[in-house]
Amino acid sequence: MSPSCELLLVEDDLLLARGLERTLQLKGVRVRHASRCALAALLTGPFPVGVFDIELPDGCGVELARLLAKRGVVGSVVFYTACTDPQRLARARELGHVFVKSANLHSLLELPLRDGEARTERMASAQS
Repeated sequence: MSPSCELLLVEDDLLLARGLERTLQLKGVRVRHASRCALAALLTGPFPVGVFDIELPDGCGVELARLLAKRGVVGSVVFYTACTDPQRLARARELGHVFVKSANLHSLLELPLRDGEARTERMASAQS
């Protein structure tokens, strides 16, 4: 990973965000954290990967992810969420991988989260 590459993490649970950040840093991934949609929307990136909670205090993580991807701020999109709303989850799956917070964190960490590898993987699976 080049020194300027960072993963964007949009998560309002600060303890969870800190834990994810530390775990990813141990894997060699730099993390830029935003706890709200309004803060994340100000970022210019680019980030090869964005990890989003779906239910944020000031908006919907799915809509935020869609906006940031459209603007080129994030390449690949991953959701790590406790959301149970089937419609929101379906919309999230249209954009990227969805992991439920109650599930094993290792599944999220198994994704290629460095330098656009996740984008390449997502594009390859969409073409299959």
